[in-house]
Amino acid sequence: MLREEILAAARALLSEKGYAAMSMDELAAQVGISKPTLYSHFMTKDDIVVETAVHEMERFIALIESDTDEHSPLQHLMLVMRKIIRFQAEKDRMEPQSWTPELFQLLCSREEALSCIRRIDAAIVSLVQAAMACGEIDPRLDPPTIASAFFALASSLRHTRFTRPGASHPVAGEMLMTIFERGVRARDG
Repeated sequence: MLREEILAAARALLSEKGYAAMSMDELAAQVGISKPTLYSHFMTKDDIVVETAVHEMERFIALIESDTDEHSPLQHLMLVMRKIIRFQAEKDRMEPQSWTPELFQLLCSREEALSCIRRIDAAIVSLVQAAMACGEIDPRLDPPTIASAFFALASSLRHTRFTRPGASHPVAGEMLMTIFERGVRARDG
């Protein structure tokens, strides 16, 4: 139970401050425990960060792998994108699109995190390939490139502060989904 509290507090701090600025002192204070107690559960800050990221990625994997029988592959891909966009609205989430190069390097150096990253990528590419096989996505397109575009568009709302100060357009998420779907959809003739 305490371990889960630590991970929840770490997720919130990582979302708010980022990897470099999060301190073990602040994390221990946020949970209401001593630093030695914190270190009895996690040996290093990196261990906490990796486990937090793995939990978030496992949640994302479950999202991708859910409800696959009820929708066509492209419909499922669009459903996943919609959920990612909604997920971004949760302020206390550690999102892949906000990972710094330093954090991404850390995650890629740990097998448990790298395995999750690979599973996510493979699952999205697999959905793209299935949509191509059904004739929903243009077969002339490259599945890994489509997956990259999927992740870029799904995470782009987080970066609107650079081009549009203030709140996002009320239907920005739907617009991004339309841009993606129109761009990959197979054309007749």
